[in-house]
Amino acid sequence: MKAIKFITYSFLMISIAFIIRLVGYFITGNLALALESAHIVIDFIITIFILVTLRVISSEFSGRFSYGLFKLEDLISLSLAILVAFTGIEFLISGFLSRPSMALDSSLIQGLSVIPIALAAHYKLLAGKEINSPSLESDGRHTYTDFYEGLGVSAGLFLSYYFGPGFYYLSLIIAFLALMFTSYSIGRDSILSLLDLPKEKGVKNEIEKIVSSVDKVRKVKEVRLRWAGPVIFVELVVEMDPLLTIDDAHPVTEEIEKRVRKSVNGIYHVTVHVEPVKRKSFRVIIPSEGREEGSMMDQRLAKANYFAIVNIDEKISYEFIENPFREKDELAGLDFKDFLVQNGISDIICSNVGEITFGLMLSYGIYCWHSDPGTISEIIKKFINGELKKLQQPTRRSKAK
Repeated sequence: MKAIKFITYSFLMISIAFIIRLVGYFITGNLALALESAHIVIDFIITIFILVTLRVISSEFSGRFSYGLFKLEDLISLSLAILVAFTGIEFLISGFLSRPSMALDSSLIQGLSVIPIALAAHYKLLAGKEINSPSLESDGRHTYTDFYEGLGVSAGLFLSYYFGPGFYYLSLIIAFLALMFTSYSIGRDSILSLLDLPKEKGVKNEIEKIVSSVDKVRKVKEVRLRWAGPVIFVELVVEMDPLLTIDDAHPVTEEIEKRVRKSVNGIYHVTVHVEPVKRKSFRVIIPSEGREEGSMMDQRLAKANYFAIVNIDEKISYEFIENPFREKDELAGLDFKDFLVQNGISDIICSNVGEITFGLMLSYGIYCWHSDPGTISEIIKKFINGELKKLQQPTRRSKAK
């Protein structure tokens, strides 16, 4: 695994930097080099702690919790950001309070030691990106602070040796600003994740666009994202056709999850809540015995004498037409289906419906409602008040030919 190789290289580089500074301390007697050596040991311990935490996050124990323990990475990253900020402040204060050293040998040793430190930071960043670990990437940026600090001190010592102490203080300020920027870049994403605020606003729009493109999804009502360490938890609320059964909706939700995972990196879990779409207008057809609102509903459907077509919007309007299929002996259901589609019918209210007709209505998204005998106006009133039952299956079997 590449990540293990990068971490091994990182530890090797840190060890080399530690040896250079420790040997330099014994040669020059400069106490600052001894303190920098101790700082490297602390960095080494921090990296070990992060690796142990990553192991815990990926364990079965983490799986016992709904959202895992991924936010431990964000806590570690935030802690490192605070540590870097304090390091920068301490570095600036101690640098201005102490007398600038004019020792050239200490400057060269310090400058030599930052080379393996920069490489160690680089390898940590590579390992963090390889396994998508924010805490390991933050540790890499933290190690870069050692590089900035060491480079600043080395440059300051070198320049002050030749040009006076003014350059020493200038290098301190530059190194301090670099540390503060690093602290900000580490802490920003950690704070956003801990507060459940979006790290990348474009991800939400991208997911909404992906879900909207899935067949049978009428509308994406809500997209909620929760960042936790390296992963994203997605919660979706979508509207689908009210005629869809649980068996029909399940493949749609699976397709949504598949597309979201494929298109967006870092998705750990997708939850899809399905709601039936709410309609604002209806075009209803009812088999009728006559041409008036007070006419009784015909117990037949495709063979009824008349049809009442009712438009329900801000107001209700009635239209009565003669059934063109009542004299047809065969395939009346197929012709009836074409008639409904051509006239934009959204709902049928009837007493009985056969298997073939019901199946055709279902496949074309036309809703079938059952009503007991009554007048057309009475039945429409019940429909508007939500008193009718939506048919989930045909009320009678089709006659065998």
